[in-house]
Amino acid sequence: MAEIPNNKISVFLIKKSYTDYTEILKNIEQYNIVEIEGVGFLYYGTSHNYHPSWIEKFFGDLISVHNEIFNSSSKAILFVKVEVEANLFRIFALPFGYGRLMLNPGVYDERFGLKITLNTVDPKNLRKIDKKNMSSIPKHSVEQISQEGQTSDFNLDFEQDLIQSVTGKTKDEMFGKTITGKDSFNLTSKINLTNLIEFLKELYKKYNSDYYKSEFGWVDYISEISNKQEIANLNNQLIEKIKSHQFEKLWMAVPEIIEWSDVSGFSFVEKQNDKIMDDITIDDFITSINEDKLQKLTFENLKKKKVYCFSSSNDMVVHQWSVFQCLYTEIINNSNTFLLTNGKWYKIDSNYVSQINAVYKELQNKSSINLPDYSHNNEQDYNLDVSKLNSDFACMDRNLISYGGGYSKIEFCDLYSNQKKIIHVKRYSGSSVLSHLFSQGTVSGELFLSDQEFRNQVNKLLPNSHKIINPNDKPKANDYEVIFAVISKSNNQLELPFFSKVNLKNAKRTLETFGFEVSLNKIVNKKK
Repeated sequence: MAEIPNNKISVFLIKKSYTDYTEILKNIEQYNIVEIEGVGFLYYGTSHNYHPSWIEKFFGDLISVHNEIFNSSSKAILFVKVEVEANLFRIFALPFGYGRLMLNPGVYDERFGLKITLNTVDPKNLRKIDKKNMSSIPKHSVEQISQEGQTSDFNLDFEQDLIQSVTGKTKDEMFGKTITGKDSFNLTSKINLTNLIEFLKELYKKYNSDYYKSEFGWVDYISEISNKQEIANLNNQLIEKIKSHQFEKLWMAVPEIIEWSDVSGFSFVEKQNDKIMDDITIDDFITSINEDKLQKLTFENLKKKKVYCFSSSNDMVVHQWSVFQCLYTEIINNSNTFLLTNGKWYKIDSNYVSQINAVYKELQNKSSINLPDYSHNNEQDYNLDVSKLNSDFACMDRNLISYGGGYSKIEFCDLYSNQKKIIHVKRYSGSSVLSHLFSQGTVSGELFLSDQEFRNQVNKLLPNSHKIINPNDKPKANDYEVIFAVISKSNNQLELPFFSKVNLKNAKRTLETFGFEVSLNKIVNKKK
């Protein structure tokens, strides 16, 4: 028998609910079909030669090569129905050329290829990781290293990085040398029609294995929902929660960092009127539409209806977002936790949710001070008033300290007490704003503890009643408490978006490693 050549292939696993190829393929009537006995069905489109657009766009009529340079697009997809277990059949799809574009979105299992790769790759021989960090500002990045390495070589944040694909060397000879997994599984190996069925059975075993959890269990913490049908179902549940006034785990928040000192208010209409709001809340949104419109509310309404932010300096609209982009909610379905934040849905591992919530509850019960209610136009006015009304506090808001390197200008804190309380104050907003607050507190705490020059600059800004006795000496961190104080209109206990809780947990861990006490404090927003 002739030796099987190396072939570069990709494999998708079609979801159990799809068994009709007319549902799996786009425009199935446009394709030809060939049955391959004992294997499956090959659907393919007719290939056409065409002139690449760059010839005319760049060269115009100056050269005459139109009859000599062509592009061609081939596309085909092989469907193989395999009995993967006794009486259980699954359909696999192997695209060739541009064949992937023939699949309808959402018909294949997400992370099929990723799980196989994590179950098969050598954890000490990774080459590339595609990830999205869910910290203050979600950041998508692809890291590739020049030689094989392990996860520690990729600067991964195990609690906040959403892993999208992994490339590395395989431990299984059947899979060749290097494999990549995302939704599809990609490899180059000695695979063709003669051994394809056994190969697909082995893939299914790898997909169902939990072996990867011993090395890569953290990848299950967070997964972004990409399936359109699942997203549609979650959007429908969101609409029903709004219609039925189920607001326990549903609220609105400004979705990005804004300059609050230049905000006169918010509105659900583009022109300022007597209904201008100093913040956005789900109650105000409900009030802006009558009950009849509320009961007819659709997802498209949420995307079309806007929230406008007005400048206090010129009364112009300085920001606008869709209502949907400002919504945050948590939905639990069959023990699975789903989060909506900044217009995207995420699935969160339930055990991970419990761990984060336990730390969050602990922080809420630790605060050693009570701060006065907020009824001000902005945080700076509030901090100034607190320091005027209570001499225990010194206002440090907007007192920026120039610092070299990547930190640039640093704010030590907003309020500093003579009881060594380092207090950071922020009005409640979305995940990105609050996560930025926790990051500021961590950076400030680290510099205060480790850098003598930073302490000297802090001391210059403090009033005589609050000055550090000897800023040249390294302070004892356990003498100080870092307090994150969040201004909230809610009548209930302070509840933060999940990713903000994750960032708070990380800030707590870092600051407590330095020796600081850390707590979370709620400031009641009484402004009408």
